[in-house]
Amino acid sequence: MDRPLVIAHRGYSERAPENTLAAFRLGWESGADGIECDVHLTKDGQVACIHDYDTKRVAEKNLEIAKHEWEDLRSLDVGSWKNPAWKGMGIPLLKDALIEGPNNLLWVVEIKCGDEIVEPLLEAIDEIGPAIWERIIVISFNDDPLARLKQLRPSIKAYWLSELNEGEGGLFVPSVNRIVAKVKSLGMDGFGGQSGQGISQELSRALKKSDLELNVWTVNDEKEAIRMAHFGVTSITTNDPKRILDALLEGS
Repeated sequence: MDRPLVIAHRGYSERAPENTLAAFRLGWESGADGIECDVHLTKDGQVACIHDYDTKRVAEKNLEIAKHEWEDLRSLDVGSWKNPAWKGMGIPLLKDALIEGPNNLLWVVEIKCGDEIVEPLLEAIDEIGPAIWERIIVISFNDDPLARLKQLRPSIKAYWLSELNEGEGGLFVPSVNRIVAKVKSLGMDGFGGQSGQGISQELSRALKKSDLELNVWTVNDEKEAIRMAHFGVTSITTNDPKRILDALLEGS
């Protein structure tokens, strides 16, 4: 059994506040192959690492990312909600996180807004230098930013994401054929779906047959991680990379 890549979901979010430099740092220190982060665009065109469209869940002050400039957002405390020990942790800019990370670390960047972020995202990553693009995968549930991304930079690796919902007769929607067709139509390099029975050997084989990659999220159970590894998934995204890495190494 080949070990899938292990991606720290929003950093080591089991231990540290998600999408902060602390969580990212703990993620790569745990031995994770990569870090997954979410990005939104601020009013003044900065690419910020945060999951929600506003700060209600993670900060005492509720600000909508798209309606506020970076100067308004940078001073917010987005660590205390997790634990008082993380008080003072702020929302990082993507470019700052990329600079701080090791030079062999994979970054999985999830676009959480529309295609308005694509050109600022490209500019932010370009600032780091051309070599970093070899370590970037852009992912999204939204078609528009993915299509725009591939239009501007066809060489950038990108995945289409979708939930897999069980329908009538135990069949999952979208179907395997629909997933492969959708990924191809968008010009993507892979697919990301949530952990569970919707991720199957059939799906893995169909994607591999078309030279497409498969990521599964968010896997925090050791047995599920080993099951995914036996299917030959490309990568596993988890809140607890150390636990999943240990399980995969023991099960190999």
